[in-house]
Amino acid sequence: MKKLILFASLTVLIIACSTEKVNFGQLQDRNGLFYLVNSDKPFSGEVVSFVNGKIEFEGIIENGLRTGRWVYYHPNGQKKQEGNYSEGLKEGNWTSWKENGQSDFVEVYKFGKNLKNEAKPDSASVQDPAKDPLVTSQTATQQTQQTEPVKPAKITPAEQKSKTEKTAETEPAKKMEKKEEAVLWQRLHGAPVKYLDGIPYTGAVVKYWPNGNREFYGYMHSGRKTGKWTYYDKYEHIKNIKYY
Repeated sequence: MKKLILFASLTVLIIACSTEKVNFGQLQDRNGLFYLVNSDKPFSGEVVSFVNGKIEFEGIIENGLRTGRWVYYHPNGQKKQEGNYSEGLKEGNWTSWKENGQSDFVEVYKFGKNLKNEAKPDSASVQDPAKDPLVTSQTATQQTQQTEPVKPAKITPAEQKSKTEKTAETEPAKKMEKKEEAVLWQRLHGAPVKYLDGIPYTGAVVKYWPNGNREFYGYMHSGRKTGKWTYYDKYEHIKNIKYY
Protein backbone atom coordinates (compact mmCIF):
# COMPACT_ATOMS: atom_id res chain seq x y z
CA MET A 1 0.00 0.00 0.00
CA LYS A 2 2.83 2.38 0.90
CA LYS A 3 4.56 1.59 -2.41
CA LEU A 4 1.36 2.38 -4.30
CA ILE A 5 0.98 5.74 -2.53
CA LEU A 6 4.64 6.56 -3.18
CA PHE A 7 4.27 5.69 -6.88
CA ALA A 8 1.15 7.86 -7.20
CA SER A 9 2.90 10.78 -5.50
CA LEU A 10 5.87 10.52 -7.84
CA THR A 11 3.57 10.40 -10.87
CA VAL A 12 1.76 13.58 -9.78
CA LEU A 13 5.10 15.30 -9.12
CA ILE A 14 6.45 14.38 -12.58
CA ILE A 15 3.31 15.66 -14.31
CA ALA A 16 3.42 18.90 -12.32
CA CYS A 17 7.07 19.46 -13.19
CA SER A 18 6.51 18.71 -16.89
CA THR A 19 3.87 21.45 -17.17
CA GLU A 20 5.74 24.03 -15.10
CA LYS A 21 7.34 26.94 -16.95
CA VAL A 22 11.11 26.99 -16.79
CA ASN A 23 12.94 30.20 -15.91
CA PHE A 24 14.65 31.39 -19.11
CA GLY A 25 17.76 32.22 -17.06
CA GLN A 26 18.33 28.48 -16.55
CA LEU A 27 18.97 28.00 -20.28
CA GLN A 28 22.23 28.31 -22.18
CA ASP A 29 22.54 29.44 -25.80
CA ARG A 30 24.86 27.05 -27.63
CA ASN A 31 25.32 28.01 -31.28
CA GLY A 32 21.74 29.25 -31.52
CA LEU A 33 20.09 26.36 -29.66
CA PHE A 34 18.89 26.58 -26.05
CA TYR A 35 19.88 23.90 -23.51
CA LEU A 36 19.25 23.46 -19.82
CA VAL A 37 22.46 23.81 -17.79
CA ASN A 38 24.35 20.49 -17.70
CA SER A 39 22.07 19.00 -20.38
CA ASP A 40 23.27 17.66 -23.74
CA LYS A 41 19.78 17.64 -25.30
CA PRO A 42 18.16 20.81 -26.80
CA PHE A 43 15.44 22.08 -24.47
CA SER A 44 11.71 21.73 -25.18
CA GLY A 45 9.03 23.34 -23.02
CA GLU A 46 7.47 26.60 -21.83
CA VAL A 47 9.73 29.35 -20.52
CA VAL A 48 9.28 32.61 -18.65
CA SER A 49 11.64 35.43 -17.71
CA PHE A 50 11.42 37.85 -14.78
CA VAL A 51 13.12 41.19 -14.08
CA ASN A 52 12.90 42.61 -10.55
CA GLY A 53 10.12 40.14 -9.80
CA LYS A 54 8.01 41.22 -12.80
CA ILE A 55 7.43 39.11 -15.88
CA GLU A 56 9.54 40.19 -18.88
CA PHE A 57 8.46 37.65 -21.50
CA GLU A 58 7.05 34.14 -21.90
CA GLY A 59 6.91 31.62 -24.72
CA ILE A 60 7.67 28.12 -25.97
CA ILE A 61 10.92 26.47 -27.03
CA GLU A 62 10.95 23.28 -29.08
CA ASN A 63 14.14 21.32 -29.78
CA GLY A 64 16.17 24.34 -28.69
CA LEU A 65 14.42 26.91 -30.92
CA ARG A 66 11.77 29.50 -30.13
CA THR A 67 8.39 28.51 -31.55
CA GLY A 68 4.72 29.45 -31.31
CA ARG A 69 3.29 32.51 -29.54
CA TRP A 70 5.69 34.73 -27.56
CA VAL A 71 4.60 37.69 -25.43
CA TYR A 72 6.81 40.49 -24.08
CA TYR A 73 5.73 42.91 -21.33
CA HIS A 74 6.41 46.45 -20.13
CA PRO A 75 7.58 46.84 -16.49
CA ASN A 76 4.03 47.94 -15.54
CA GLY A 77 2.63 44.60 -16.75
CA GLN A 78 1.12 45.87 -20.01
CA LYS A 79 1.84 43.90 -23.16
CA LYS A 80 4.81 45.28 -25.07
CA GLN A 81 4.98 42.95 -28.07
CA GLU A 82 3.35 39.73 -29.22
CA GLY A 83 3.87 37.44 -32.18
CA ASN A 84 4.88 34.00 -33.43
CA TYR A 85 8.22 32.25 -33.92
CA SER A 86 8.79 29.44 -36.39
CA GLU A 87 12.01 27.40 -36.07
CA GLY A 88 13.63 30.22 -34.11
CA LEU A 89 12.64 33.00 -36.56
CA LYS A 90 9.94 35.64 -36.26
CA GLU A 91 7.04 34.85 -38.56
CA GLY A 92 3.86 36.72 -39.50
CA ASN A 93 2.41 39.76 -37.71
CA TRP A 94 4.13 41.14 -34.60
CA THR A 95 2.08 43.73 -32.72
CA SER A 96 3.58 46.30 -30.34
CA TRP A 97 1.88 48.37 -27.63
CA LYS A 98 2.84 51.45 -25.62
CA GLU A 99 3.05 51.35 -21.81
CA ASN A 100 -0.44 52.82 -21.55
CA GLY A 101 -1.85 49.88 -23.50
CA GLN A 102 -2.38 51.86 -26.71
CA SER A 103 -1.57 49.99 -29.93
CA ASP A 104 1.73 51.27 -31.36
CA PHE A 105 2.61 49.51 -34.65
CA VAL A 106 2.57 46.17 -36.47
CA GLU A 107 5.59 44.52 -38.09
CA VAL A 108 5.34 41.70 -40.63
CA TYR A 109 8.07 39.04 -40.73
CA LYS A 110 8.93 36.28 -43.21
CA PHE A 111 11.69 33.84 -42.24
CA GLY A 112 12.85 36.36 -39.61
CA LYS A 113 13.07 39.26 -42.07
CA ASN A 114 11.05 42.43 -41.38
CA LEU A 115 8.90 43.01 -44.47
CA LYS A 116 6.60 45.77 -43.32
CA ASN A 117 6.28 48.30 -40.51
CA GLU A 118 2.81 49.78 -40.17
CA ALA A 119 3.30 52.68 -37.76
CA LYS A 120 0.13 54.33 -36.56
CA PRO A 121 0.58 58.12 -37.03
CA ASP A 122 -0.32 60.51 -34.24
CA SER A 123 -3.09 62.70 -35.67
CA ALA A 124 -1.90 65.61 -33.56
CA SER A 125 1.45 65.60 -35.33
CA VAL A 126 -0.09 65.81 -38.83
CA GLN A 127 -0.81 69.40 -39.78
CA ASP A 128 -2.61 70.96 -42.70
CA PRO A 129 -0.34 73.68 -44.18
CA ALA A 130 -3.43 75.65 -45.20
CA LYS A 131 -4.42 75.90 -41.51
CA ASP A 132 -0.96 76.78 -40.28
CA PRO A 133 -0.88 80.48 -39.34
CA LEU A 134 2.83 80.57 -40.19
CA VAL A 135 2.08 80.03 -43.88
CA THR A 136 1.63 83.61 -45.05
CA SER A 137 0.92 84.91 -48.51
CA GLN A 138 4.61 85.79 -48.82
CA THR A 139 5.61 82.18 -48.08
CA ALA A 140 3.07 80.95 -50.61
CA THR A 141 4.59 83.25 -53.23
CA GLN A 142 8.07 81.88 -52.48
CA GLN A 143 6.79 78.31 -52.84
CA THR A 144 5.26 79.21 -56.22
CA GLN A 145 8.54 80.70 -57.37
CA GLN A 146 10.39 77.52 -56.35
CA THR A 147 8.20 75.44 -58.65
CA GLU A 148 9.28 77.39 -61.73
CA PRO A 149 11.66 75.39 -63.94
CA VAL A 150 15.33 76.17 -63.45
CA LYS A 151 17.59 76.15 -66.46
CA PRO A 152 20.52 73.79 -66.05
CA ALA A 153 23.92 75.45 -65.72
CA LYS A 154 26.28 75.05 -68.62
CA ILE A 155 29.18 72.64 -68.03
CA THR A 156 32.51 73.39 -69.61
CA PRO A 157 34.54 70.59 -71.27
CA ALA A 158 37.08 70.76 -68.41
CA GLU A 159 34.32 70.33 -65.80
CA GLN A 160 32.81 67.42 -67.74
CA LYS A 161 36.22 65.68 -67.87
CA SER A 162 36.70 66.13 -64.11
CA LYS A 163 33.22 64.75 -63.43
CA THR A 164 33.92 61.69 -65.63
CA GLU A 165 37.20 60.99 -63.84
CA LYS A 166 35.52 61.17 -60.42
CA THR A 167 32.80 58.77 -61.56
CA ALA A 168 35.42 56.29 -62.76
CA GLU A 169 37.21 56.52 -59.40
CA THR A 170 34.07 55.82 -57.35
CA GLU A 171 32.70 53.02 -59.55
CA PRO A 172 34.81 50.22 -57.95
CA ALA A 173 33.78 51.45 -54.51
CA LYS A 174 30.10 51.26 -55.49
CA LYS A 175 30.57 47.70 -56.72
CA MET A 176 32.24 46.77 -53.44
CA GLU A 177 29.34 48.33 -51.48
CA LYS A 178 26.93 46.18 -53.49
CA LYS A 179 28.88 43.06 -52.56
CA GLU A 180 28.80 44.02 -48.88
CA GLU A 181 24.99 43.72 -48.87
CA ALA A 182 25.58 40.00 -48.27
CA VAL A 183 26.71 38.72 -44.86
CA LEU A 184 30.31 37.50 -44.65
CA TRP A 185 30.58 33.72 -44.39
CA GLN A 186 32.98 34.10 -41.45
CA ARG A 187 30.23 35.72 -39.35
CA LEU A 188 28.12 32.53 -39.42
CA HIS A 189 28.55 29.81 -36.81
CA GLY A 190 27.40 26.26 -36.24
CA ALA A 191 27.05 23.11 -38.34
CA PRO A 192 25.17 21.80 -40.23
CA VAL A 193 22.80 24.72 -39.57
CA LYS A 194 24.48 28.14 -39.75
CA TYR A 195 23.53 30.83 -37.23
CA LEU A 196 23.92 34.62 -37.17
CA ASP A 197 23.62 36.22 -33.72
CA GLY A 198 22.02 33.05 -32.38
CA ILE A 199 19.34 32.77 -35.10
CA PRO A 200 19.37 30.43 -38.13
CA TYR A 201 20.47 32.75 -40.93
CA THR A 202 18.31 33.53 -43.95
CA GLY A 203 19.77 35.75 -46.69
CA ALA A 204 22.70 36.25 -49.04
CA VAL A 205 26.19 35.18 -47.98
CA VAL A 206 29.62 35.84 -49.49
CA LYS A 207 33.23 34.89 -48.87
CA TYR A 208 36.30 36.69 -50.28
CA TRP A 209 39.78 35.58 -51.25
CA PRO A 210 42.66 37.40 -49.47
CA ASN A 211 43.05 39.60 -52.58
CA GLY A 212 39.49 40.95 -52.16
CA ASN A 213 37.86 38.98 -54.98
CA ARG A 214 34.86 36.79 -54.25
CA GLU A 215 35.46 33.13 -53.44
CA PHE A 216 31.77 32.17 -53.47
CA TYR A 217 28.32 33.75 -53.29
CA GLY A 218 24.97 32.18 -52.49
CA TYR A 219 21.79 32.26 -50.45
CA MET A 220 20.73 30.55 -47.21
CA HIS A 221 17.34 29.72 -45.76
CA SER A 222 16.94 28.90 -42.06
CA GLY A 223 20.68 28.26 -41.80
CA ARG A 224 21.03 25.95 -44.82
CA LYS A 225 22.30 26.52 -48.36
CA THR A 226 19.56 26.97 -50.93
CA GLY A 227 19.21 27.90 -54.60
CA LYS A 228 22.15 28.85 -56.81
CA TRP A 229 25.70 29.07 -55.38
CA THR A 230 28.53 30.42 -57.51
CA TYR A 231 32.18 29.61 -56.79
CA TYR A 232 35.09 31.67 -58.16
CA ASP A 233 38.85 31.32 -58.55
CA LYS A 234 41.24 33.93 -57.12
CA TYR A 235 40.72 36.12 -60.19
CA GLU A 236 36.91 36.00 -59.71
CA HIS A 237 36.38 33.83 -62.77
CA ILE A 238 33.48 31.41 -62.32
CA LYS A 239 34.81 27.90 -61.76
CA ASN A 240 31.71 26.11 -60.52
CA ILE A 241 27.94 26.59 -60.00
CA LYS A 242 25.91 24.39 -57.65
CA TYR A 243 22.21 24.24 -56.78
CA TYR A 244 21.01 23.24 -53.32
